[in-house]
Amino acid sequence: MSISVFLSHNHNDKPFVRKLARDLENHGVRYWLDEAEMKIGDSLIQKIREGIDGVDYFAVVLSPDSINAPWVVNELDIAMNYQISGKKIKVLPIMLKECEPPGFLIGKLYADFRNEDNYVEAFKKLIQSIGVVFNKNVMSDKNTSNNLGTALDKASHANIPMMCKPFHRPFQYMGMQVPQAEKIFECKGNEVGSIIIEDDDCRMYLEAEGNFISYIEVDFKKTAPHYQNKEFDSEIFLGALSIGLSELDLVGKKTHSHAYYDHRRKLKITVSCLYDEAPITVSFSSKYYGM
Repeated sequence: MSISVFLSHNHNDKPFVRKLARDLENHGVRYWLDEAEMKIGDSLIQKIREGIDGVDYFAVVLSPDSINAPWVVNELDIAMNYQISGKKIKVLPIMLKECEPPGFLIGKLYADFRNEDNYVEAFKKLIQSIGVVFNKNVMSDKNTSNNLGTALDKASHANIPMMCKPFHRPFQYMGMQVPQAEKIFECKGNEVGSIIIEDDDCRMYLEAEGNFISYIEVDFKKTAPHYQNKEFDSEIFLGALSIGLSELDLVGKKTHSHAYYDHRRKLKITVSCLYDEAPITVSFSSKYYGM
């Protein structure tokens, strides 16, 4: 079973937290991040309690912006109360910027990210402290967080909402066993194991090959009707799925289709209009990586 971490932070520290989340993900660590979990209409308190209750570690990012932020203080109180009451969760203080931490964190050893140039070493110590082997080859580049922020801004300006789970970074389901995917989505696959999930904004098709998910398509419903001779900006749709262009390598571009390779995950990602009057679709495939 993979290790999981709740990322508590102030919105002003979001660029750092997005980068941290990517690097945790690249090391096989599941993370709980508000923008990936929260949907309009959710009860914030309930979702936060459920999030903290379902993880192994509670990481609080400490900075002058966060130590007095009401939501961060509330989340930290919940985590500390869980710890005091004997629930299996460990608080991980992460010092991003110089500040005076809350009294009950004083004296605790913290991950020191105050020096941006020392990020890799600080992350290595953090990941090793939770029992995960550090792999420098899967670290995101230092521009990833800023790049993702740009993509999210573009999506917002185009009135494409940022997709939370289960549409958040859909490649996480590639190679997953069908029974595990069925458990996550709380639904059964069809006769061959393929799964369809949809809401008002998106339709996601997860194609099974044998007992594993081998191909994924995400349709942005509200972009239909689109036409193959109409230009589009693929960064908008990748951003809506919380994928930044700095994670990808553009390998082919036509009016109706933009193709990328994700070398870390060995995937081909295509943003396209499959036919006239179709929606914009983002697809993920390992079969055609390198082709």
